[in-house]
Amino acid sequence: MYDWNESVPFVDASGRAISLSGGPVRRDFARRVRPIKVVDETLRDGLQSAAGHQPDAAQKIDLLYAMAAIGVDVVSVGLPAAGLANAEDCFLLCREIVRSKLGLVPTAAARTVVADVHGIARAADRAGIPIEVYAFIGSSPIRLAVEGWDTDFLVGAITAAAREAKAAGLPFCLVTEDTTRSNPDVLRNLYSAAIDAGASRICLCDTTGHVTPYGIEALVEFARHTLDELGARHVELDWHGHNDRGIGLPNALWAAARGVDRVHGTGLGVGERVGNTSLELLVENLGLLGARPRVPEARLVEYCELASRALRYPIPAGHPIAGANMRGARFEVRPYHATPEDASASEPLEPMEKLVPMCMKIGGSAVALAVPARRTLLEALRYDLDLVGTKQGCDKGDCGACTVVVDGVATLSCLTLALDADGKEVRTVETLEGAPHIDALLDGFDRLGGGQCGFCTPGMLMTATALLDRNARPTRDEIKCAIAGNLCRCTGYGKIVDAIELAAKIRRGEAEAGVGLPGIENTPPPLPSNKSSREGRQG
Repeated sequence: MYDWNESVPFVDASGRAISLSGGPVRRDFARRVRPIKVVDETLRDGLQSAAGHQPDAAQKIDLLYAMAAIGVDVVSVGLPAAGLANAEDCFLLCREIVRSKLGLVPTAAARTVVADVHGIARAADRAGIPIEVYAFIGSSPIRLAVEGWDTDFLVGAITAAAREAKAAGLPFCLVTEDTTRSNPDVLRNLYSAAIDAGASRICLCDTTGHVTPYGIEALVEFARHTLDELGARHVELDWHGHNDRGIGLPNALWAAARGVDRVHGTGLGVGERVGNTSLELLVENLGLLGARPRVPEARLVEYCELASRALRYPIPAGHPIAGANMRGARFEVRPYHATPEDASASEPLEPMEKLVPMCMKIGGSAVALAVPARRTLLEALRYDLDLVGTKQGCDKGDCGACTVVVDGVATLSCLTLALDADGKEVRTVETLEGAPHIDALLDGFDRLGGGQCGFCTPGMLMTATALLDRNARPTRDEIKCAIAGNLCRCTGYGKIVDAIELAAKIRRGEAEAGVGLPGIENTPPPLPSNKSSREGRQG
């Protein structure tokens, strides 16, 4: 067999070695100064998937053991600042690592905000183990323009957060969001500030799945050269990539080959938008490349199955390790049907729970459906009615991403039974009118950059809708108070408050609507069901 993986450069007819790239192409993992370590982000970035489910603490702990079994080195235990439940889960996971001597290094995410670092420090003190602080802040020109930030603001936030971590005795990693689209001069300033304040590692992020392997090579070389210039060769590099272009795994392998010290992934690749690098495939391929010890296939399959059950995210049939096409059907999630092992194939399955008929008004239309008594309004909207604009975030009432308006009141749909909405009017983000007569809130958010990653945006919009329906002239403090229960992981509250203020003015006729919206001249008229109830009352 002629293995092209082992044959670069190749030899021409005269016996001369040829390298098409003009230089060495093959990356020898065996010659690395530092071994490649794997960071499992399933319990942090993986939970930001709109298609996933928030597991309970017991399921998270089960995943810890599966991570340890496949050789994961570092695990993110969450974002404690997201709420009391998240902080408690962070503590429980760290305590389990200590009690069971799992050998996992815990990290936790934080915004570059001192209060977030405090939360991690408290969890570390309670659990009796240092937790590495992974503090993130946007660094690309797009983010700076939207937020109105400058380099001085970024440096100040990074310095304060890093010093707080150092004072608490916790390792600090600077996570520059959207690194692959950030200006080198900005990155130099941010790295310098973080290192001066005590950072021990830098995380390079392909937040939007933008980069190619060639860009990774240039970025890693730039980062190494910058660290050398700063006299900080002790500072290590992480790679965190998303899969928007479908090349998350090869990008992660290339980053590892180019010399980063840690590579991130999530179980089954679950994460924001289309997901992250698949951790189990990363571990398998690093093993095949000789960069890490091989992991038995059975352990990888078990890891995939536990991740699938915890996140309620099905394993794709074509998954190379655990898919049904490769391994046979191992299990099937049937949340509302009995699966008796002794039932014959010809016997119809009876529902474990009886369905209760209900009716609610959505977007001006009466919608009839039947649900189990324990079905939440969030589940009914997303999975029964396909109104996926309402986001499933924490499932505990902490984040506000699931907010809808029920009979004029902003309501957390994850904590509300569907049957509680029987006979009531429910407004979701889909009921906000689009172009050409766009809803004032959509107009404001679009014009002022109130939406960033977009996960929190539907909840923010519906909270603001309820506010403006009852208070046409809210003060800025009243707006802040209204959206206090809506968590924005991108820290974009300033633009959101500005957008709601503008929407209130548009509603009152004090500001022009639809300024600068492109293409509205060719937009068809909205369907009657999409017209707002407020406009209907006026008509």
